[in-house]
Amino acid sequence: MLTQLTVKNFKCFTNLRMGFARLTLLTGLNGAGKSTSIQPLLLLAQASRQGANPAKLPLNGSLTRLGSAGDIAPTKGQPEFLIEAGNDKIGWRLSAVAGERSLAISNASAPGPFTQAAEWQDTVWPPGLGQAHDPARTYSVRSSLAKLIYIGATRASQQEVYPYPDVDADIQGDVGSSGEYAPYWYDRMVDEYVDPKEANPATLRKRLDDLLSSLFAGAQANVTAIPQSSSFALRFRIGESNEWRRPANVGFGLSYSFPILVSLLTSRPGQTLIIDSPEAHLHPSAQSTMGRILANLAAQGIQVIVETHSDHLLNGVRLAVKNKALSHKDVSIHFFGGVEGAQHGVTSPTMDREGNINEWPSGFFDQNERDLAQLTGWS
Repeated sequence: MLTQLTVKNFKCFTNLRMGFARLTLLTGLNGAGKSTSIQPLLLLAQASRQGANPAKLPLNGSLTRLGSAGDIAPTKGQPEFLIEAGNDKIGWRLSAVAGERSLAISNASAPGPFTQAAEWQDTVWPPGLGQAHDPARTYSVRSSLAKLIYIGATRASQQEVYPYPDVDADIQGDVGSSGEYAPYWYDRMVDEYVDPKEANPATLRKRLDDLLSSLFAGAQANVTAIPQSSSFALRFRIGESNEWRRPANVGFGLSYSFPILVSLLTSRPGQTLIIDSPEAHLHPSAQSTMGRILANLAAQGIQVIVETHSDHLLNGVRLAVKNKALSHKDVSIHFFGGVEGAQHGVTSPTMDREGNINEWPSGFFDQNERDLAQLTGWS
């Protein structure tokens, strides 16, 4: 599991350190750096997938598209990333040249500020994208990045047909950054048991319909392969007596949730899923349920990092902790209040075993109280 990320001289951050748990929530103001904070993970993961030049870190690929080096580098200093997974650490010292569409990875032997810090003495500084120098070591960072899955906020939700992956699907549960490969994974694993260690194991079809129905009463999904066009047709229905309908005719909520649930159910324990706005197009009660779903599946061994603007989703996680579905120690929260000040305005409230949060910084899901105060004349 990824446990720590340090980012230096990258876009709005000069020096940011952020911890991860089994379930991590990134919340905060628009433009305060939530998406930027996870882009180093996406850059390194997509370079690993592309089999990129070990001396280069491409800025554009299947997981993120950042343009050129001039778009991401601050005016002073060069980007540096440090990623930790347990006792394993790998750092990348990078060079940004305006106009280039990649970052050059500097030589490992070059001295730098990170290697001078005492807590970084065990860091591996590879000449390329994390090549192993010691065959006796277990490189958890490389393994986590190689299997990382990202589901973005914009999803392929209204298509008539959905494609096969362009390359061999060797990252289990990778539904694509737009969720476009979710029907492929559903069709591939529909009759497999996705929780064989449970007392009453269920197939993917059964588990997915159960979760869909918890979000939308009576909802079910079905996928039909179309061999002639190497594609899949996705259909939904609300209740067993109703007709199957294409995604465009059942609303965005179902089609936006489908790839998230497929990826959560088909990924292997130990994989990391980054999900942007899992609450999109969901009713508040379904947003809370989605929070509980994320917590429940994180407890089963999948690491989930979520970017969210939903207090309902947060409260669903709090309820899962209160109900002992997930330990409070397995939840991290980071609130991005702006890029100024200590830690670039990022604070990290903690949660106790009852789901209570120890601090509520200004702007941290307090808009409802602010609006009610004005409506009632309290302020």
